[in-house]
Amino acid sequence: LDELSYPFHVFLRYDVERALFAGELDVATIPQQWNAYMKERLDVDVPDDASGVLQDIHWSFGAVGYFPSYTLGAIMAAQIFAAAEAALPDLSDQIRRGEFAPLREWLRTEIHEVGSTYASPDDLLRAVTGDGIDPAPFLNYLTAKYGALYGL
Repeated sequence: LDELSYPFHVFLRYDVERALFAGELDVATIPQQWNAYMKERLDVDVPDDASGVLQDIHWSFGAVGYFPSYTLGAIMAAQIFAAAEAALPDLSDQIRRGEFAPLREWLRTEIHEVGSTYASPDDLLRAVTGDGIDPAPFLNYLTAKYGALYGL
């Protein structure tokens, strides 16, 4: 999975968890439901359970319900990076040159030193970016990168 397809994996896993806890899915049928979702949503044929429903270790030790946090983290990271780009106009060129000190300093003052002083991640995002959580920067990033890559 890559950064484009991974959120779909998260959505799929969350939908399975939600159906399971709502009593709409039996544990014994999880692999079949997983495979059906993979085919229906991503047009992927799953060769075996190890490559499908069992590919992650999380369920084996009872870790359920937090998979959406992975996608939320990617959304928030893109939003924070967009704010960093606005504050540091030369950021992309600096990164290309391997110069990370300006970004590190910006992150230190804007995020690391103050992050836990806010009541919620959304409050931190508002302070740093001017908005609560917003998927637009993440979608813009994906569209720019994969649109160029695949000529879309």
